[in-house]
Amino acid sequence: MGFYHEKLQEDRKRRRINNVVWLLGLLLFATVVVAGWKYVHRPDFAYGDIVIHNSNLFTREKLLQMTGAGDKVNLFVVSKSKILKALQGDVRVESAEAHYDFPSVLNVYIKERQPVLYVITDYGNYAKIDKSGLVLDMTDGIKEASIPRLAGVSCGNAFIGDTLQNDTIREVLGFLNKLQPDAKEQIADLNVDAENKLVAYVRYGFPVILGPINELAGKADLFMTVFNEMKGKKVRIEYMDLQYSKPFVRLAKEDQ
Repeated sequence: MGFYHEKLQEDRKRRRINNVVWLLGLLLFATVVVAGWKYVHRPDFAYGDIVIHNSNLFTREKLLQMTGAGDKVNLFVVSKSKILKALQGDVRVESAEAHYDFPSVLNVYIKERQPVLYVITDYGNYAKIDKSGLVLDMTDGIKEASIPRLAGVSCGNAFIGDTLQNDTIREVLGFLNKLQPDAKEQIADLNVDAENKLVAYVRYGFPVILGPINELAGKADLFMTVFNEMKGKKVRIEYMDLQYSKPFVRLAKEDQ
């Protein structure tokens, strides 16, 4: 009877020791995990790289600033979801994707909204808008010569992120959006005159009279027809009138 009692006591003692050892091991493991977590989340700890594709506006440093991740790339701190959330909150970004490449590279693909027109506001500065009329930026002047300016109409009181609803501006955007890229690049300025007619000034230096704003439907196709016909020809043009179905091209006197 005493033998079995002693054996039971030893088994209990062994179990207590095993429980203590297991608990100490668990505490040690938890301590190591917490210490490791703190170590990799230090401000001066760097791990991995961020590669940005298809963007002229965003750099690695800019993305880190937008996510509040500090100066160094640390993929334990800055995650794919944080970067995408920051980009999706920027009006200049149409869409963004990100994925990891083994072992430690985060690729970020950005599709930026492209500005197509400058429009003056009631305050004298300019709204830079995309093809849908979305205001991407506000500037004191024309910062990019490759983007045409629309004169003769104001967009009112606009802010970044607004979508302009002015009928005249939207008609002009509709015209521009139907042009092929090579033709669109040749338009330097547009003007809505006192008769509410749209005139485009091309980089060759002559005006193209497009006609009343409310009659612009089909003018993009007509413009492209004349543009393609005149492209490559060494003639000097005084002006071009596309108000009617049959275009009229006035050559400069020495080319007549």
